[in-house]
Amino acid sequence: MLPCMTWTQSLVISVREGCVKNFHRASLILGLIGAGTAVGIWFYQHFANPSEQAAVTHREVATRVLAEYLAAHYPGKAALVMSNPFRQKKGQPKQIYVFEEAGIRGLRKGFSKPAIFRVVFPELRAECYQNPQSIYVDPKTTTPLSYLVAENSFNVLAQQNPDCEIIISLIGLPVGLKQTELWRKSGAPRFALLLPDWRTLGDSEMVRAAFQSGKLIAAVLNKPGAPPEDARFDADVRTEFEKRFLLVTVENIDQLRRAYPKLF
Repeated sequence: MLPCMTWTQSLVISVREGCVKNFHRASLILGLIGAGTAVGIWFYQHFANPSEQAAVTHREVATRVLAEYLAAHYPGKAALVMSNPFRQKKGQPKQIYVFEEAGIRGLRKGFSKPAIFRVVFPELRAECYQNPQSIYVDPKTTTPLSYLVAENSFNVLAQQNPDCEIIISLIGLPVGLKQTELWRKSGAPRFALLLPDWRTLGDSEMVRAAFQSGKLIAAVLNKPGAPPEDARFDADVRTEFEKRFLLVTVENIDQLRRAYPKLF
């Protein structure tokens, strides 16, 4: 999915050039984060393109099916949704708000009656405001916010919301999370992820171990060989999902690792 890769790379540009007043703005994969300058202008010029509009719809499809799985397998469990902190800031390009709202809308539909989740925004690292050029963001990452949010930010939010037994992250996992009490502690809260960068957890065996331990309960990945973004949209959400995404769970992790080893 070429648009996704372009947006990921654009965030790396934003870290180098600065934002929040020192940050220049750019955009994150599937609209996770984004803000301005040359890349932002590109988005404004191309947002009417059918492939960009389709990407918004596909994000909603991805989170909807993720929520449906969680509602079926963990009924009645409240979820804490880690959302893009740039969404709280005024003056960002429209894509930030549109893509994040699409993800939340999908969760709302998937959990249906009523949606038992709470949306929160992890704190950014202090360097984002003081010296953004000092922050290293791996140019190959699919979740640039993994490098921008404070290492302990998920832990703080989980402690503030102890009734939430599931953490759904739309922005990946903070680098260093696996060293925190939140991750090391067995049992709840458990994690469900949208388009994660597995390297924040380690190698393929460590990802498998996270599923086997029950700490990681679901993840949505882009499916290799998926149709182009502007291909005809199937009216059935589940069919559209299966054309474009993979839902990884403890039941199928070994099968998917054999079928798609490069995804882990």
